Amino acid sequence: MPKVKGKAAPKAPQRRRRAPPPPPPVEPTRADTSSIVTGLVMVVAVIVAGAALLGGSMSKVGTGVGDALDDVAGGLGFAVQDVRIVGLQQDARRAQLVQQVSEVETGDNMFRANPHEIRRRILSSGQVTSAQVYRLWPNQILIHASPARAAAVWHDGEAWRVIDGTGQTMEGLSAQDYSDLVRLSGAEAPAGVPALLRFLARVDDVAQRLSYAERVSRRRWDIQLRDGLMIRLPADASVLRAADELETLNTAARLTDRSLARIDLRVPGRTFLEPLEEQGAPGTPAES
Repeated sequence: MPKVKGKAAPKAPQRRRRAPPPPPPVEPTRADTSSIVTGLVMVVAVIVAGAALLGGSMSKVGTGVGDALDDVAGGLGFAVQDVRIVGLQQDARRAQLVQQVSEVETGDNMFRANPHEIRRRILSSGQVTSAQVYRLWPNQILIHASPARAAAVWHDGEAWRVIDGTGQTMEGLSAQDYSDLVRLSGAEAPAGVPALLRFLARVDDVAQRLSYAERVSRRRWDIQLRDGLMIRLPADASVLRAADELETLNTAARLTDRSLARIDLRVPGRTFLEPLEEQGAPGTPAES
């Protein structure tokens, strides 16, 4: 006889498990707090460093913040450890002066060492004719400089000054050490030194016999030779023209070897001569 299936007994309802209680809040330890602060400071330092690398100025940053960032940069290894100067190995005194005017010292923040500002300070010193400044990360400043050469000594009305070939006054040098250089006089004479040197480079005979040069009207030169001959030059922009004309006359007639008081080269294409016996009379023109 087949079995009759009965109704299955109902299952007992399952109890839901309670979610575990949340863990109690953990108080940050001193180490955790310092790590957070250090991280924040590093983020600020990176932002400031990026701004500096992109040409941003640090001058507007408060002194306190700036000092803190300097400390952070030093702690991260971005502090100046060495200032290296290349090109002045034969002139230790000038190399020292260049380092002083660069105003970069050991321990300075590398991000604050703006190469453009350092270069400007070095060039304004008159100690070099050219300069390039590089930041070699993480901690070295490299300065590549070409020394300015003393070209003349100038009396400014009070004292003798040493002038380089670019017309800059070379501070810290004694004119007594450069007594063999050409002597200059006249207001703003240094500004005309480059033009004077261009003329002398073209007329070697005059350069070898030059005694002194006087700046006239802040725009041109009268140069005096040791035998008394004076040569009047035109404005600075025309000195090469005058040099070529004088060289042509010298080649043809040895003009500077004659008994002349003055040679006037101020008028293009016409050279005026003043013989010694007629000194003070109007000059005689000579074709150039």
